[in-house]
Amino acid sequence: MAERHMPPPLRFLLAARRSELQGLEVLAATCDLVLRISALVHALQKERGYSNLTLCSAADRLQPVLAGLSSDAQAVEAGVRTFLDGLESDPAAGSGRARLLNCIAYALFRLDELPALRREVRDRRVAVEDADTRFTQVIGSLLAVVFEAADSSLDPDVTRLLVALLNFMQGKELSGQERACGVMGFTAGWFDDARKARMLGLAANQARSFGVYSQYVQGAPLQAWDQIQQQAQPVQRMRDMAQHTSDAQRVDSGLAELWFDLCTARIDAMRNVETQLAQELAQQCARRIADTRQELDDRRLLLSRYTDHASGRVPSMVFSVQSRILDVPPEDGVGGELERSILDMMREQTLRMQHADDALTSVRGALDDRKRIDRAKLLLISRYGLTEQAAHERLQRAAMDGGLSLADVARQIIAQLGGN
Repeated sequence: MAERHMPPPLRFLLAARRSELQGLEVLAATCDLVLRISALVHALQKERGYSNLTLCSAADRLQPVLAGLSSDAQAVEAGVRTFLDGLESDPAAGSGRARLLNCIAYALFRLDELPALRREVRDRRVAVEDADTRFTQVIGSLLAVVFEAADSSLDPDVTRLLVALLNFMQGKELSGQERACGVMGFTAGWFDDARKARMLGLAANQARSFGVYSQYVQGAPLQAWDQIQQQAQPVQRMRDMAQHTSDAQRVDSGLAELWFDLCTARIDAMRNVETQLAQELAQQCARRIADTRQELDDRRLLLSRYTDHASGRVPSMVFSVQSRILDVPPEDGVGGELERSILDMMREQTLRMQHADDALTSVRGALDDRKRIDRAKLLLISRYGLTEQAAHERLQRAAMDGGLSLADVARQIIAQLGGN
């Protein structure tokens, strides 16, 4: 029976379920974008790492490797841009996603700057610190897209995986920044106080990001991360070595490549974990869509039968959701089985939505912390004219000095500088 022949309450009950399905389909497309962005971020992290190493080295022996990595990153970027072209032309995909689309616009703006940066690196017309900062800005703009994707998700299970992926990608990016800082320090033969502080801050923030990741993930991706952690001793030893260097106590500059290789192996292993998590995210989206479609079909059929029975178009031997024959009076003596079953279905759908909202609220804590941190940085930038990196480092120092989390320091700064 066509839905238009159903009474209005039944039509709207099904419309609510269809809306949920449409939201999941849009979310699946967003998750597909996140998976593509994670691949692009990894490609750019590799390119940034070899760009730093090339600029720190007097020889050109790494140029062919760097050229290959640049080509790989451009190929991945082309795939992302093609996907975004389709996303832009789909009006449903853009509904209610203004913040996400705004982040995508900014990321594309940053990506447009890469060709000039690559030429400057190739021709050695840029300082390593400047090149590192510009690559990091591009990667940061892409991570902001992942954050907005997680923030726009209304499904608790998908949001949980997005939060886990976001924090793992952030931890991996901080590892890449630590690799770059270490290459510069070891190439110089020693670390000044600023670089030592930055190394400590990057290591501490990695621990926080991976700690959040471990809270929201389970199974194979968590086990794989635990294995990486068990093999972190060589990196930790070199971290400790960096902290004990000085202008008077220098180390061999050749250690820069050893540090680079150790960090690169660790980051590549992280990429394997990231891929596992990305696959789980895609599978979860597919399962939720398949389950919701099946539930919608089952509900449509059941409500059609109720409507046909109520209109007298079919015999009364039709079963309710409680598995009773409709023409048999209920045990409690209350009549109106059709009305009772529809009300039960409405209550079940309302309760399910409420449970989903409760689960979503509990899983969004990490996203809310991130929002507070970003707001605090903007206040510092506005009040003191700092760069984004300088504002973040001020937050890091305050957190380390006070033994607080970044989110706690962010709350204090928001309160002090006029936030609510």
